[in-house]
Amino acid sequence: MVKLMCGSHNHELANSLVGHSYVDQLTKDEKIIITDKTKSMVKSRNILLTLKENNVNSYTTIKQIYNARSAYRSCIRGSDTEMQ
Repeated sequence: MVKLMCGSHNHELANSLVGHSYVDQLTKDEKIIITDKTKSMVKSRNILLTLKENNVNSYTTIKQIYNARSAYRSCIRGSDTEMQ
């Protein structure tokens, strides 16, 4: 059972939005850049630098780059497994 004492938050607002799920979403343009750079065999850290240069206020992390590259490769692979 949860009892509501006061309708206001009990903590201060965050100073940075890094790590929040809504801000961490990649835009359509960022996904296109990642797929193009992945096709060109560019390293993940260089893709991240390119995204940061294009948008100074970007909160993209290297983990998001890894996940987007993995999703792209699995899309290309289709129903085949990595071993096939």
